[in-house]
Amino acid sequence: MRLVPILVISICLLAATKVRADEISFERDGQQLQLSGQVIATHEAGIVLHTPDGKMWPIQQDEITSRKKTTEPFQLQTKQQLIESVLAEMPPGSQVYETAHYLVAYNTSRPYAQWVAGMLERLHRGFTAYWSQRGVKIHEPKQPLVALVFDSQDSFANYAQAELGDAAKSVIGFYSMHTNYVVMFDLTGGAGDARRNLGIRDIQRLMSRPDFQWSLATIVHEATHQLAFNSGVQQRFADVPLWFSEGLAIYFETPDISSSRGWRGIGQVSKPRLGQFQKAAQSGQPFLPDLLSNDDSLRKAATALDRYAQAWAVTYFLQKRKPDEYDAYLTELSQIAPLNDPPEGARIKMFQKHFGADLLQLEGEVREMMSSLRP
Repeated sequence: MRLVPILVISICLLAATKVRADEISFERDGQQLQLSGQVIATHEAGIVLHTPDGKMWPIQQDEITSRKKTTEPFQLQTKQQLIESVLAEMPPGSQVYETAHYLVAYNTSRPYAQWVAGMLERLHRGFTAYWSQRGVKIHEPKQPLVALVFDSQDSFANYAQAELGDAAKSVIGFYSMHTNYVVMFDLTGGAGDARRNLGIRDIQRLMSRPDFQWSLATIVHEATHQLAFNSGVQQRFADVPLWFSEGLAIYFETPDISSSRGWRGIGQVSKPRLGQFQKAAQSGQPFLPDLLSNDDSLRKAATALDRYAQAWAVTYFLQKRKPDEYDAYLTELSQIAPLNDPPEGARIKMFQKHFGADLLQLEGEVREMMSSLRP
């Protein structure tokens, strides 16, 4: 009879125990760095360190100079602490606009920051409702999600240079698995008072123009990555096929700026991707086996346009025709831990487990569906 209270006390003590923080010293680019956080993944090649500001640091084994456990528990920063950390990375005079789920740091006009925040919140509601209706379990982010909005493409590129290199000058936004930020710049252009006099309704009308749709879709695409990596759909630095990550983001990216309550563009046909798919399909060359296993084909300029279109097409087909199988596949992918090093062929085997062994037959079904759609 006495075992019951003893067991309860033991469980309570275990629940109250907090993970002690790791202190890692390492050398990178000629600098000695010291960080405190939680090691969330270990591999013979290195580790991933999760720091209180929500960043994740992949650190090579040969970079580490010392590693020890501290007496302090690992704790994520509070909202106010996170705001201070974020502002320290922004240009002087920047501010933060807060919503239920986001911190939008900006050095452009406040109405534009408010417009971005509203768009992100609508996407969050749509994303959450979509998976809830599908019966897929997701969770709320452990910290507020952060978006950085710069006043110009030049200031954006200056910030992004460290992570993107020369590509920073040719993109309009990105999601960083390292910082966990979505980063963008003010798309309204102009300078000074001309832009700062724009109200939210003016910005809404401007973004409704057809020439802004692709830019807007890109921002939504990157924000979808952020949601996926913070809701349990994917884990940062896990070996999840790139086609899956990009296909999912494209599936959600169709702009929906008219609705104030949700994101109605989820799952609509992506006209640019459909047109690109149909153009690539004329060659008749099989694409699915390589798409499933070769991430580089989505990164190389020579093949990226076709591969992104094919990633969207496969995602669209599976979500529409095989939703239960897709959800089971997504759930299994979500359980892949960071730095997991799967054996050769594991990606294709997992895909075949959920969708069947005959990849060429499935590709044929994708092609048939895509040929029946109109850009």
